Amino acid sequence: MRSQLIGKRLRSTSLSNLPPSQTSENYSPDLANIAAHILYRSPLPSENDLPIFILNAAALPDAKENTYDALLPYVLARLPDEEELVGGKGYELICFASGEDGGASNTKKERPGWGFLLQAYHVLTRAMRKRLQRLYLVHERTWIRLMVETFSTIVSPKFRKKIIHVSCLSALALYIPIEDLLIPPSAYLYDRRGSSDIHVPYVSGRRAFGVSVPLPISSARTPRLPRVLREATSFVLMDQNIKTEGIFRVNARVITVDVLKEAYERGQKFIVWREGQCVSTFSHWKEGHGDVMVEDVEQTEGFGLFPAAGLIKRWYAELRHPIFAESCYSQLEWLFGDGQTTVEVSSLRDLICVDAEWSLLSRTSRQIMYMHLLPLLSKVAEYQDWNQMTPYNLAVCFAPNLVRGRDAIIDARIAGVVRRILEAAIIHWRSEISPSCGMDHWQFEESLRAPESREDREDPQEVIKSTLLPNQVAGVITLVDNEDITKDGPESKPPLPPRPDKTRPMLIDGNTPLRRKPAPTVQAPPRYSTLILQSPVDTNLAPTHGGIPTEHSTMDPHQYQDFRDGTSSSMQAVVPRKPLPESSKSS
Repeated sequence: MRSQLIGKRLRSTSLSNLPPSQTSENYSPDLANIAAHILYRSPLPSENDLPIFILNAAALPDAKENTYDALLPYVLARLPDEEELVGGKGYELICFASGEDGGASNTKKERPGWGFLLQAYHVLTRAMRKRLQRLYLVHERTWIRLMVETFSTIVSPKFRKKIIHVSCLSALALYIPIEDLLIPPSAYLYDRRGSSDIHVPYVSGRRAFGVSVPLPISSARTPRLPRVLREATSFVLMDQNIKTEGIFRVNARVITVDVLKEAYERGQKFIVWREGQCVSTFSHWKEGHGDVMVEDVEQTEGFGLFPAAGLIKRWYAELRHPIFAESCYSQLEWLFGDGQTTVEVSSLRDLICVDAEWSLLSRTSRQIMYMHLLPLLSKVAEYQDWNQMTPYNLAVCFAPNLVRGRDAIIDARIAGVVRRILEAAIIHWRSEISPSCGMDHWQFEESLRAPESREDREDPQEVIKSTLLPNQVAGVITLVDNEDITKDGPESKPPLPPRPDKTRPMLIDGNTPLRRKPAPTVQAPPRYSTLILQSPVDTNLAPTHGGIPTEHSTMDPHQYQDFRDGTSSSMQAVVPRKPLPESSKSS
């Protein structure tokens, strides 16, 4: 029955692997855009110098709304052509087969039928099937597993040898460097369901969040903005994004911000930002390839505006040393705590400018404020007629992220003082404070551009100082051969102290031997039989001959007769008799 249905499906329609020409009337830009989201080429090749293609199953449309027969040629056209495959070594394919975007309200889509999948496999040219070197199936589900087993058993048994089943992105990192891939956001979000983080060997670590040096030193020996602030801020300040209502006020999903933070900490080379028609991405320089850009960035899936704004606030909240340290709380309240008086510009200059004679803030905090925080918020406040983000609203959103002490109640009180300082600084930044700090609008825009030096395009990974000795490794015991160490060398060890002679007596002053006090005598405990004999029980009832008194015992004859009859009061106290059942009495 199943073979008849498949045969009917194959005879009813005929699929093509060539889409219509772009100049043709039958060409559909919408289908081409959908195909660009489903299948695209990763910017960097694999370690074997093979092109890598990403197949995102979450971008597959609903079968009720789109015809897969018309969509398939546009998808296959994104694979290497015949000439490239015949002359090249092949290609690798990574399929993120979750089929879900990881959203909170994910609607179930109708998938294509089995007949379509089998026919689509036969539509592939021989070069496409033979030149496929590796197929990584990530986040595969039951229907994907069944499809693969069907192809491996019925269609092509050799196909199974090329498949590598991977459960999560951490497992994929054991085969290929995932930091070089252009991974869709849906794959990140779906991976969070099974694991709380992504572990990549020799890559995971801190680069921007909570590091000891928040502003990395550039090749010109001057502080620069970290990559996460440079890219996220550039996307926020785009013409259409900066006019979005509620920017920095509307919170993004926490899981999305966590994914972005982890990607920048891992050193993910390609992160695409996309909000409507605004798309932003940055190039990456690699040895042997030069500056590498994302192809077809207009059709690439990316992260939105509110996650970018939330990522900036997360960076400030996780500074190892907050902008306003706990040690300056009392002085901040004394200087700026009076809500009836206005904050003077001269006080703001002394607080923020690096060259000020006195300041409550550290030098690093002042550099962060005049290099990024105040220019960014001042630029956003210029479009308050569109985004409704006044200096007061921006100060309310950022003030809690700039304080972090031991007492949350005190932090909440100081955040009100910081809000007044930040609001006044945003208002007077462009006109009075910026010239004193030596940072104008053009210098801020220049700092957001990709650095010319390739060493400055990625933040250095923070080195964790180990407390182990150079010859020690955690979990490993290192054995050293003492015979290899010379006696006169610098590495020779001092001789061990002589062992004490236990046969010689210990001396007090070198002459008088030390004598110990005799041990106190301990009286042995009485024997159990002695305790029994000293008990107040009648000695005439002492057990003899198996515990039963006899005629030859010392018991009085009348007592012995009472014992035989069971009427002795002393024996009744020692061995109480049980009442006889009714049946025994009757018998």
